[in-house]
Amino acid sequence: MKTYNVLAVDLGASSGRGIVYTFDGNSLREKVVHRFANGAEEQGGHLVWNAPKIYEEICRAVRLADEACGKLDGIGIDTWGVDFGLIGKDGKLLENPRHYRDAANTKMRRKYADKDRQLFDIAGISVNDFNTTYQLFARKEEQFDWTKVQYLLFMPQLFGYLLTGAAATEPTIASTGGFFANGAFDKTFLREAGVPAEIFPPVRKTFETLGVLNEASKALAGISYDVPVILTPGHDTACAVLCCRQAEHPLYLSSGTWSLFGTTEEKPVIADSAFFGKYTNELGGDGKVRFLRNIMGMWIIQECRRQWEEEGQTLDYPEIVRLAEGANDSGAVIDVNAECFFSPGKMADKVRDSVLQNQGIVLGTVGEIARCVYASMAKAYRGAFDELKKITGREYAQLQILGGGSKNAYLNDMIGRELGVSVLAGPAEASSLGNALGQLVGLGAGSLSRLREFLI
Repeated sequence: MKTYNVLAVDLGASSGRGIVYTFDGNSLREKVVHRFANGAEEQGGHLVWNAPKIYEEICRAVRLADEACGKLDGIGIDTWGVDFGLIGKDGKLLENPRHYRDAANTKMRRKYADKDRQLFDIAGISVNDFNTTYQLFARKEEQFDWTKVQYLLFMPQLFGYLLTGAAATEPTIASTGGFFANGAFDKTFLREAGVPAEIFPPVRKTFETLGVLNEASKALAGISYDVPVILTPGHDTACAVLCCRQAEHPLYLSSGTWSLFGTTEEKPVIADSAFFGKYTNELGGDGKVRFLRNIMGMWIIQECRRQWEEEGQTLDYPEIVRLAEGANDSGAVIDVNAECFFSPGKMADKVRDSVLQNQGIVLGTVGEIARCVYASMAKAYRGAFDELKKITGREYAQLQILGGGSKNAYLNDMIGRELGVSVLAGPAEASSLGNALGQLVGLGAGSLSRLREFLI
């Protein structure tokens, strides 16, 4: 059997990585070739993503992958949801894409609060400040000129376009926007938002080939051969869920900057129970629906760590966990989804102030603050778990924790005790691994069910 080398480019909200997966028909091996920092930048009064820099990092990952593993057979890109980039009529990036934490989105969420149920009913996407719908309403408020736009591309396809020059819409990432249902974008919403439907490129099937690297990308990557870019599931959680060991209705937690807690269903659950339970319906790479709740994840700890570093305490995450384990249990908890924790800046102070104001508890040390955050995350998962059982009418005995958070044994144990379930941890690089599985399916290396047998 042919041996395949595929490069999974997994872009997260705080970091990016390039991992080569080699599949020879008998085993699936991985090699990390590139990691780089990622995050919001302030520009023109908005939080944005530095798309040209990310594109250069992707090309660097291609070069490093070729050097370390030889000729590549495919490249796949997955990212966070909801955000998009705009390509002008000249085929070039118009501006850096807005970040989902940009303050304009929250303002629009408040302005259009009377449309909550109407927006949910389009595709069953829960109402959140960061939804693409509010980003488009913000553009309407700014009287943005859509006539200068050739394509609106969600982030994986934005970078796919920069790499290949080919434009497409991939369903799993499009489904996070809030107005993509039954394989198309909702025209009623687009008219209300003032967005022309023709700027959305054709919808292509997941696992299809988008195109091959263009000459500029090959030059930047330092290679001379053609490499196809595969439309692997564009949303990182859609990739991660492909790695669930239980094929039917698994209970999973994709744990990274965000936490995605849920299961899979055969069709969207668009009902009062889902709406009021803050559950959302996103498409999976396997054709199923990822029925889940968005919960703030490691973002709060990441931002606390950033504040501590600014104050002269350089701590890695294992040390933060160790300090949390050694701290006294004060009973302090926060609502991890509270608005005050959504924006960056002085996060440890925000946690401390919230606990003091709401519980009268004084948190002093790094360990006390970290323990509070971890305990609060576990309680948020418990709330989502209880709601999920009511909505689906099912019981769940095991939770699979996917992504980087799965390496936190202290938190995993806390979650297991809080939910009363057993915990299966890993894979830690679930998004990258699912990305690779999608590419291999697209390249004809095997069916998804067959390839899942080789999960690392």
